[in-house]
Amino acid sequence: MFSDTYRKMNDAITPSPALVEQTLAQTGRRRFPLRRAAAVAAAAVLCIATPVLAAQTEPGYQLLYALSPAAAQFFQPVQRSCTDSGVTMEVVAVQVAGSAAQAYITLTGDAVDETCDLFDSYNFHLPFDQISHCERVDYDTETRTATFLCSTETMDGNPIPTGGKMTFSLGCFLSGKEVAKDLAVDLSLADYALEAETVPAGAPSDAYARTGGGASDEAGEALMHASPMLRPDVPIAVPVEGLSITAMGYAGGLFHVQTCRGDAAKLDNHCQLWLVDENGERLDSLYSAGFSNFAENTSRLDYTEDVFDIAPEKLARCTLHGDFYTASTLTEGSWRITFPLENT
Repeated sequence: MFSDTYRKMNDAITPSPALVEQTLAQTGRRRFPLRRAAAVAAAAVLCIATPVLAAQTEPGYQLLYALSPAAAQFFQPVQRSCTDSGVTMEVVAVQVAGSAAQAYITLTGDAVDETCDLFDSYNFHLPFDQISHCERVDYDTETRTATFLCSTETMDGNPIPTGGKMTFSLGCFLSGKEVAKDLAVDLSLADYALEAETVPAGAPSDAYARTGGGASDEAGEALMHASPMLRPDVPIAVPVEGLSITAMGYAGGLFHVQTCRGDAAKLDNHCQLWLVDENGERLDSLYSAGFSNFAENTSRLDYTEDVFDIAPEKLARCTLHGDFYTASTLTEGSWRITFPLENT
């Protein structure tokens, strides 16, 4: 039984004679150095002839998974827990029903707290097309253990294949997260009912580049890509530590509020802003646009600009409010566990 399965998996990733001949011919024409050619050949032999060995090294596993996810998962050894950076990741329960599978996976360690967030740094490795997500469902303060429900479902709706394995990997997580809801920013908006210095739309300069954004409708979407951004300056307000207002003013007839998020790739600090008029009515932004500085010899800084359609005379009677989300710690590591897709 095992030999038949091994042969079928090997056949699925063995190159055709024509492909081998073509590859060898190209290698000869390009005159690769002998050592490089030998290294390439060795890597190919490792993945094709001995996938069980390749699956046990990270580069070999990634290459084998790219060639054949089914083969990579078949030969990947079961490892239910993994420890790195003083934190242990472990699968504690698995449930499979029809086209869906769920796994309860825990993180335990001093860096883990009740706000632990996987920061979209996780990956599901499975031998089929799937839709997956994770959510924190529990935290034990005594053991400093956070439990996540990790769910996956086949994209075509077919049942989860029997006898398969799932690999779950994680690169980092956030902790020390805090939220300040409906916080009023201590600024007189009337002082900023003026034209502000901007950088052009599109490709602003060598120092700044757009990174995305969002809008509530098609008109806002069009404005997001066409309108200028304010030139960042020193903070004029710091609503919470890690988020600061660095520019405000009018550009193209619209009121811009610029927030500096620091290095968003490290802590994912962000906020949602709105205006409140003298009657207590809320005015949301037309759109928000993100951009980053990429000047040489500077630390990365990410910015978000919220843009409002409001006349200067009305702005003076408004206040700025927001929900602010921050984190204090990013823990990086390399965690990977593999377990059978069967009920436990």
